[in-house]
Amino acid sequence: HLAGCDSLREIEDGLISAVGKLQHMAAKAMGRTTLAYANEHRSYETAQKLYFRLLQTYKNLFRGHLDQDYLRPVYALDSTTISVCLTRFRWAHYRRAKGGVKLHTVLDEDIQLPVVMNMTHGKRADVKEAKAAIEALGNKEITVVMDRGYNDYALFMWLTRRGTKFVTRIKDNAKTTRLKDDVIEEAENYGDYGFRFTQEQAQKVCGDTRFRLVQWHDLENDRWFEFLSNDFDLTAQQIADLYRKRRQIELFFKKLKQNLKIKSFIGTSENAVMTQIWTAAVATLLIEILRRIARYRWSFS
Repeated sequence: HLAGCDSLREIEDGLISAVGKLQHMAAKAMGRTTLAYANEHRSYETAQKLYFRLLQTYKNLFRGHLDQDYLRPVYALDSTTISVCLTRFRWAHYRRAKGGVKLHTVLDEDIQLPVVMNMTHGKRADVKEAKAAIEALGNKEITVVMDRGYNDYALFMWLTRRGTKFVTRIKDNAKTTRLKDDVIEEAENYGDYGFRFTQEQAQKVCGDTRFRLVQWHDLENDRWFEFLSNDFDLTAQQIADLYRKRRQIELFFKKLKQNLKIKSFIGTSENAVMTQIWTAAVATLLIEILRRIARYRWSFS
């Protein structure tokens, strides 16, 4: 990743050039056939465990991005699609003549690093993978921030019943009870209302469950944003700020794709792809550690 290698031969040459340093670690350079065999058969969980071991060791370097006012841990949920060649990655179905894998990721907003990364083929809907990604966190008393692609009545009720709070954007065509009938708070550039869904399909799933709608007016662009949540404890401004912080997961995807070898893979199996993804996460974490302990700050790229 750090050297920008595109093939096993390049990795082999790089290891041979560093043979002096490897000897200090009681290690030796491996041939490309050995590397290919390990890439195919050694579980990607090896790299995954290394990532979380490093994260646990250096976690104090990363904490503090989230205000102390948020009593629950906050996570951002999103996915990114990585295009691959369908003739080489036959399991990665995406379109008729195009392959792709989808990386379903949960980012811890306090440390701004991923804590869950699940891979599926490109056709897998975000909503269908959301439950598995959230359950992987273990803790139920959390807040999950999602974009509008996760609008699903069954998902909203599943989160509510398990005691998990969520913040997302509401769909423009959603039908609800009159907002003026349940005003929580109104300010100059905020509107805060309680409501219930009235669409037939929503009624079957949600019944009379009460949700919250926060409206925020962007004064600079003269534009209104509407946020849907089941959290009635936070202020309207905190709800809007949580969704604004969700941008960090998009910046993480951008950082991963632009700076590391995540768009071309040296192996074609699912295990090889996941190994390369988790080693990219390890490389990202190591660079961030160096940035934070360095005397002078420098950009990631």
